[in-house]
Amino acid sequence: MNTAHRSLSRRVFATVFAAAMVMVAVFSFAGTAYVQGRLVALAHEELDSQANVVCAALNSMPDDKFILRNLNLSNTRITLIDTDGSVLYDTEADVEDMPNHADRPEVVEAYETGRGDSERASSTLGEVMLYEAVRLDNGTVVRLSQEQAGYLSILFNMLPPLAVLAAFGAVVSFVVARRESRAIIAPLRDVDLDHPIRNVENAYTEMIPMLERIETQRQELKRQVRVLADNDRMRREFTANITHELKTPLTAISGYAELISSGMVSDEEDKRDFAHRIYNEAGRLTALVNDILTLSNLDEAERDDDASASESVLGSREPVDLPRTLDTVYHRLETVADVNGITLAVKTAPAIVLGVPRLLDELVYNLASNAIRYNKPAGSVTMRCGTEDGAPFISVEDTGIGIAPEEQDKVFERFYRVDKSRSKARGGTGLGLAIVKHAAVFHNATIAVDSTLGEGTTITVRFPADTVSVQEAQPEQGTV
Repeated sequence: MNTAHRSLSRRVFATVFAAAMVMVAVFSFAGTAYVQGRLVALAHEELDSQANVVCAALNSMPDDKFILRNLNLSNTRITLIDTDGSVLYDTEADVEDMPNHADRPEVVEAYETGRGDSERASSTLGEVMLYEAVRLDNGTVVRLSQEQAGYLSILFNMLPPLAVLAAFGAVVSFVVARRESRAIIAPLRDVDLDHPIRNVENAYTEMIPMLERIETQRQELKRQVRVLADNDRMRREFTANITHELKTPLTAISGYAELISSGMVSDEEDKRDFAHRIYNEAGRLTALVNDILTLSNLDEAERDDDASASESVLGSREPVDLPRTLDTVYHRLETVADVNGITLAVKTAPAIVLGVPRLLDELVYNLASNAIRYNKPAGSVTMRCGTEDGAPFISVEDTGIGIAPEEQDKVFERFYRVDKSRSKARGGTGLGLAIVKHAAVFHNATIAVDSTLGEGTTITVRFPADTVSVQEAQPEQGTV
């Protein structure tokens, strides 16, 4: 369906032009009314002066009719009215044909007060008759009347100049309306949608919220584009890394197995050594697959707002005793720490978190195993838990190599390693801290990293207070 769009520029032009023409019309009619009013006022003044002269002349002479016949007042009609209202003399009509004037307003007023005046329309064109009546000393009334052009008559007489004025006003209005419409529309046309904030100084006040909203949406789109680009980059890097990480143990397993199956290894001790290597690589492969599955489940849970669906993938939430979780991890990593010459300690205070036990266990295990793997010889790792301001926390402190400030956010990315040579030598899948990050997000927790190069690192996970049940505070327990 083809719909014609309205033009704002034309609408502004039409509005300004119409307003200008209305003003021309209003001033024309108002001017005509003013002119007519001034003419009537001047005519009244003239009649008043003439009435005074006529009255003085009639009062000084005995023969009123003689004086009236010899008076020559252009455009003025004089009528002499007796005390009973009958017409004694009129300069324009036969007195016998004229009716009694006792009921005329100006005559009645003159009888009563000595002077009276009035106005009466005399035709359809709007002419107005002005009357001025004065009582003489003998009781008779002399009335002067004059015809004055009315409003419509003056308007018709002024039509030619008014037409010229209207034409001039139309031209001026057209030019002004066109210029103003362009000036009004200019800030709208100058808006740069790629950089709307640049137009704020020249924009109308009403446009600023719209420009700010466009800028906000533009920034959000840019952020989403960056996120998509980062996600695409991470996907490609993840694919490359996971391929490499899976290929390394599979290549080793395949190579050792081929040597054994081809009979190239005859010594029993060598067979046991190769079998041990195959076992270790299979364990590494299993750990990698388990970490990938865990991350996949966490990703699915983050994308799915349905809590029941998340529980079916990761397990149901329940109160988890943090000291017991730390103690379990301690016993699993105690031997690993001893082999690497690291002192592993646990310091706990009562704290309970409503969460998924398996995820919290993996969170603590990955933090502690990572601290052992990247530690210095004869170093130490301390696992802590407790509450601060009603909110439970888990922290793992080590005396290892530390993390540079610019790398502290990157260590939680998948397959990112601060010291790649040490990572290869000590093993690990490169997914441990990524699991920590996603497990914390799943539990609405925050992660804080406090690290100094060459001195050590402390990673603290703080859980929200409103989702926990905290036991009564007890003194901190000693090192295990």
